[in-house]
Amino acid sequence: MIKLTLIGVFMFAVTIIHSQEISEKQISAFESSYTAEASKDYEKAISYLKAPGIYNERSYETNLRLGWLHYKMKDYSNSEAYYKLATIANPASIEALLGFVYPTSAVENWAAVFETYQKILTIDPNHSLVNYRLALMYYYKRDYANAEKHLKNVLEHYPFDFDCLLLMAQTKVASGKVSEAKPYYLRAKLYNPSNEEIKKALGK
Repeated sequence: MIKLTLIGVFMFAVTIIHSQEISEKQISAFESSYTAEASKDYEKAISYLKAPGIYNERSYETNLRLGWLHYKMKDYSNSEAYYKLATIANPASIEALLGFVYPTSAVENWAAVFETYQKILTIDPNHSLVNYRLALMYYYKRDYANAEKHLKNVLEHYPFDFDCLLLMAQTKVASGKVSEAKPYYLRAKLYNPSNEEIKKALGK
């Protein structure tokens, strides 16, 4: 039984390694794609990756890059499609989910952005950038309780994060907890003493 289990693990490992094999032809295509992108010739950059023998629908790296290049071209629907393929190829990839936010934000599909951020937090509940962005979304929805919840998560791990300190102070004020806002404003001022917004807020 143990031998069979070990054989199964070995075969699984071989399958993963095989699926991750990268050819010199692929490397050359990526190199040419980067060169074209540097010249802002996004169509050409895409063409290298879509060439016969290069593109593979199951390739995480290729789909991720095609998602980015189509985003740069402002072809948001195809950008979304390729980022989705990247997440299918690697469902645990926060990288691909954050990439997916680029085109969805560009078309102001905030429901999709919100849903994507929620997915990321199921993978990494303490992701600082996503917690901050969700807090910002809740703040603009005037859902201050949820905004505070996500900001507390970030400040627990990054107590001197300027953006979170400032947003927490603003959230406290907006929710009527003015006295609780001052310590956050002061910490934010310690980070950036010349910030005019903080000076005006403390002056009030």
